Amino acid sequence: MPAVARWADRHVLAITVVVSAAYFVPGELIGASWSNGLPGVLIFVPVLLAFAIGARCELPASIIGLLATSLATSAGDLASSLVSMWVFTAPGWVIGRVMRSRVELRRQLEQRARELELECESFAEQSVRYERARIARDLHDIVAHNLSMIVVQAGAGRRAIPADPSIAAESLRHIESSAQRAELEIDQLVGLLAREQSENAGSLNDLDELIRRAAHTGLDVTYAFTGSSGRLPNVVTEVAYRVAQEAITNALKHAPGAPIRVSVEATAARVTVRIDNDAAPSVSNGGQLAWTGGGYGLDGLKQRIRILNGSFDAGPTETGGWRVLTELPLAA
Repeated sequence: MPAVARWADRHVLAITVVVSAAYFVPGELIGASWSNGLPGVLIFVPVLLAFAIGARCELPASIIGLLATSLATSAGDLASSLVSMWVFTAPGWVIGRVMRSRVELRRQLEQRARELELECESFAEQSVRYERARIARDLHDIVAHNLSMIVVQAGAGRRAIPADPSIAAESLRHIESSAQRAELEIDQLVGLLAREQSENAGSLNDLDELIRRAAHTGLDVTYAFTGSSGRLPNVVTEVAYRVAQEAITNALKHAPGAPIRVSVEATAARVTVRIDNDAAPSVSNGGQLAWTGGGYGLDGLKQRIRILNGSFDAGPTETGGWRVLTELPLAA
């Protein structure tokens, strides 16, 4: 029976035309009175066919079926076919069309629900990848900078031990300070992950402290700020801080001993961060850092800046140094 039902469902228009012809042709040949001796229940067959044709077929085919069933109910009397259509077949056909529209709507909603489910799964996967990348960027920024400071101070202290133990002791104090700072920032990062919310992890005020600590370790670093930082969005100041932190770390790795100049300009439209360092002196004490890192810091910066629709440019200067220039629009 299911196979018969499927066959009838696929050929409902042909069945309707054949049955309608079986009603209409005898009426044309014999007359409308031919159906007087038939059981009354047969009058509902065209009505059922009108319903089926409305529910199963596309609009052009269903209109053909409606006309065929109207001719069937007229029993060969063409003058009464219009009345027969409105009285008998049209209501069943309209009900079939309404049911078809509901079935189509349900099918579309089910399809959309499946698409939304797939989109939610994809979004969840992308969110996980984004969070992993964000954690990796933050952890790199914290560890790379402070560890670079520790390595430089450890080398300076080791060389100062024979000549001046007090300088070595000062280097150890700077190492202790950098380690404590790294521990604090890692604790803050872990706290943010535990609370599952985003907070400002760096600001222009922190940038003051970053430059001050770098200068205290013996680096030749200067900082200039113009504008007002009171109205700047936290997300912008955090990225500005990370740009300066990464640039100082890279200068320390690749041009140890070279002067570093950090400038930040805040206007009504954007924040511009510029970091310049000169070429490394011929004799330096930090060359052992040049091989460290894998480019993750710069990649992380570019991702952060791209999210804010900002611009990032880094390259050599005419004097053999290096320049990093970033513009962050406040509208982002």
